[in-house]
Amino acid sequence: MPSIARLTRADLVEARAVLADACAFDRAAEVAEEKLFEPAPAGEAVAWGARVGGALVGVTAVTADRLRLIAVAPDARRRGVGAALLETAEAHARAAGAPRLRTLDLPGNYLAPGIDVRNTDTIAWLQKRGWVRHGENVNLRVALRGNPQVSAARAAAAADAARARGYDVRRARPDEPGLLEAVAADFGGAWPWEIARALAGGGVHVAIAPGGAIASFAAHDGNNRGLGWFGPAGTHPDHRGLRLAEALLLACLVDVAAREATCEVAWIGPRRFYEHAAGVAGDRHFLVLQKDLT
Repeated sequence: MPSIARLTRADLVEARAVLADACAFDRAAEVAEEKLFEPAPAGEAVAWGARVGGALVGVTAVTADRLRLIAVAPDARRRGVGAALLETAEAHARAAGAPRLRTLDLPGNYLAPGIDVRNTDTIAWLQKRGWVRHGENVNLRVALRGNPQVSAARAAAAADAARARGYDVRRARPDEPGLLEAVAADFGGAWPWEIARALAGGGVHVAIAPGGAIASFAAHDGNNRGLGWFGPAGTHPDHRGLRLAEALLLACLVDVAAREATCEVAWIGPRRFYEHAAGVAGDRHFLVLQKDLT
């Protein structure tokens, strides 16, 4: 039987190796520290590892009522490792008062907005253990290199068009006045938290209206930092229809294109907007599973 114990950052190198080996559909190893140890708006992360013969072979993490991830190295599967980790995660959530536990879609700090539907083995494994379908989410993938819709020249032209209407379009300052307050007032949820994280890496662009109010914002690398994911982004209702969102999207995509061939747009809303502004290379579909703990 595996031994289960809390993970610390001292275990990070081993945990990355497990995630690299186990996660075929997500770049989990590259964001291991963020997903295993960093908080979310709902609370702190609690992570455990499973060891067999002293070697780390599986990991899991929970925040509040979300199972942030669970992964077992392929060579260690079908030995009760995953079951022991899952039981530990469920027991922790239950003891903390969570009436149910859901997979991955943790606002603010999520590996993915659900389990990739191609990961049929994991979905079936969870369903055998009482987890049921709760919903679906979709990400878009935007090609960046060789895409004529994504270029520095096109981003500059879009910004110039916004400036001609009186808006100041630029990269947000690390302490951009009024930005977090405007995001909280107009959109709320986990968005201010993600924007604050993106600001720390210079990944936020803004459009400032005449008079100084935040009219529109867009961010990348607020979640899954380093992977170039886009979002959150929004425009105040009084300033919609002026193509501010397109100018800021393109600015973010040009940033990401410096290191990534594609950009992932998570939890999409207006698909047609992305198709028009930047083109869509493909979709990723995710299934959210849930288990009643009462």
